[in-house]
Amino acid sequence: MLTSVRRYAHHLSGRRRALAGVFVLGLCGATVSLSTPLLGMAFVDAVATRADFGAIPMIAAALVALAVVDLVLAAIAARVHARLSADLLADLRMSLFARCVDGPLEAIEPFRHGDLLTRFGGDVPRIQALLVDGLIGGVHNALFLVVAAAITFSLSPTLALWSFAGLALALVAAAAFRRAVEDGTRRVRDAMADLSHFLSERLAALRAIRLHRAADEESARLAAAQAALKREVVAFQLVDSLSAGVPGLALTLALAWIYLAGGALLQAGTITLGTFVAFVLYQGRLFAPAQGLLGLVRHLQEARVSLSRVAEVLGPVDAGASTPAAPAPAGERRGAIALRGVTFAYAGKPPVFRGVDLDIAPGERVALFGASGAGKSTLVQLVFGLRVPGEGSVRVGGRPAHGAGRAPRGDDLGYAGAEPFLLHATVEENLRYGHPAARRADVLRAAALADADAFIAALPEGYATVIGGRGLALSDGQRQRLGLARLFLRDPGILVLDEAFSALDLDTEMRVRRNLWRAFPDRTALVISHRPAGLADVDRILMLRDGRFVTVAPGELASPVAPTGDGRMRAAPAAVAVAAQMR
Repeated sequence: MLTSVRRYAHHLSGRRRALAGVFVLGLCGATVSLSTPLLGMAFVDAVATRADFGAIPMIAAALVALAVVDLVLAAIAARVHARLSADLLADLRMSLFARCVDGPLEAIEPFRHGDLLTRFGGDVPRIQALLVDGLIGGVHNALFLVVAAAITFSLSPTLALWSFAGLALALVAAAAFRRAVEDGTRRVRDAMADLSHFLSERLAALRAIRLHRAADEESARLAAAQAALKREVVAFQLVDSLSAGVPGLALTLALAWIYLAGGALLQAGTITLGTFVAFVLYQGRLFAPAQGLLGLVRHLQEARVSLSRVAEVLGPVDAGASTPAAPAPAGERRGAIALRGVTFAYAGKPPVFRGVDLDIAPGERVALFGASGAGKSTLVQLVFGLRVPGEGSVRVGGRPAHGAGRAPRGDDLGYAGAEPFLLHATVEENLRYGHPAARRADVLRAAALADADAFIAALPEGYATVIGGRGLALSDGQRQRLGLARLFLRDPGILVLDEAFSALDLDTEMRVRRNLWRAFPDRTALVISHRPAGLADVDRILMLRDGRFVTVAPGELASPVAPTGDGRMRAAPAAVAVAAQMR
């Protein structure tokens, strides 16, 4: 348990002052709380023993003063605690998010979206509460019990021993539920993850559900997921109630026994009525920290599940450690892509690449063809550092694409694909994604280059129009043009176009291509496609077959596109012949 907590402790390192403030305020509050029973003892002794009624106003005033001090301390402590908890929670979520966006894809991809969402929404808050409330609360409660033990022991050693025997029994009872609480917590979290994943996946596919007429089927699946979660929650509720109730019963039994034993001591004249009243009041004060310790034990039992679930995503302790980017070696220029002896295979599958070499010179335009599953997307992921080759190296602009000394994020590379990632935000916010500080004039220019300015202007609020999640309110071609405009706005040294024109009609594609090469005549370009349009614009054509790059001679492409009688463009026979070689 301590080992599991240790990997998260560094999140507290910059918050020592806040931790100390909460701790000191808590101690002050505990001191006030421990002082109150002494006033009760003073009242009983003054009135019942000495008949000193003149002391009552002073005792009452002292009681009110302590209450005011306690209120002020509690308000300040609550504010400091809330700020500390919020900062720590944000830090933990940022750490987990950084792992998701920067960690190896093969480590993150096995997790469903729902599994990740429940870790952000359920497990991370548990860890935050453990680090703050568990750490500070546990120390507070322990110190409170130690001080209270000393006071109660000074009042009556016999009753104090019975009191702490009851506390020990309650702790043993709480520990007995550890396995049941952990297993129940994990089952509930898994059921919540199933439901969360179902909702996140289906809500992102509302169009597909309607197209496939699957609404009734999906409703039945939602009902089944909810029923499974309900079963687990109801089953865990009994364990949860017993794990909290049985230790509380042990404390109550101890209090009942103290009444019996205290009555006997009063009858024997061993202790005074004021002493017994003070002891009972302290026993009541002990109940709260004792319950706090029992709650901490129970919280630790549940937090063990959260610690392990988040650790599954974070991976090894040293995962994500990086080295600052090394400068590009002399002679290697911005815009170059180089693969040397690259071998790559997905787990449990045959190699996609087997010792391949590839050189794309700065300013060179290369078209890449290949059948589905040939490795085109894998090549893109290797170039962007999303995948790590089993053997060999991938360098972009003279720096490694992955690992120590890799190129900084965004350096050289820009990407546009068949399915651009669009936010539930305005058109302009989507265009600025990845380049939020771009000038408005550059945004408008990028939209015009992508032939998107006309349809954007026709939207209800133009660039301020909010498009729904994933941009599904737009056509496939409109979404692709927004993705292309975003690439143009980024102005990278290397353009990676991965089926970026697949949803455009041939006329629109040719206009966008012309705009692209005119605006960026000296840029390196890797154009991945399944269709031959635009091949006359590239310097080299490669086909990816059996994990190897095969060069197609430019002479085989006499005219990739040709005009029709109505002025439109169509693929020429020579280009169709090249495309047929991919099959």
